[in-house]
Amino acid sequence: MRLSKKVAGIAAAAAALFTVVVPATAAVASPRSTCYGGRVCLYAGFDYNRGQVDHWRDFVADDVNLEDNNWLNWDFSNSWHSMNNETSSVRNRVGCSVTLWQHPYYTGAHSTFTHNSNDGFLSNNAVGNNRTSSIDIWCR
Repeated sequence: MRLSKKVAGIAAAAAALFTVVVPATAAVASPRSTCYGGRVCLYAGFDYNRGQVDHWRDFVADDVNLEDNNWLNWDFSNSWHSMNNETSSVRNRVGCSVTLWQHPYYTGAHSTFTHNSNDGFLSNNAVGNNRTSSIDIWCR
């Protein structure tokens, strides 16, 4: 009897040693998964930052020069990282067409996105990847 209790104790200790503990995580809504109506959302990474640093920003009005804007982090805090020439994907929920421009003040190569359009890979557009410097929202 003594031996089986000892074996049972060793088996329990071994099981405890190899048990994986998964910590509970708080459910935080990531902006990458949602772009609310009435907004245009720009993302620093392809596919709306999936698997990348979650830098994003939403707009409700034109901006002639993104150089003075910083990305937001997933928790809505300021990343202190300039948005200029750093956009890789876009979601348009503003209700009208939006144009992303290569240079400030709406100059250079550009790409237009209609209402409710998404593009997770701006490399396939005239504006290109990491080249957006201004945003023109047509209905504002």
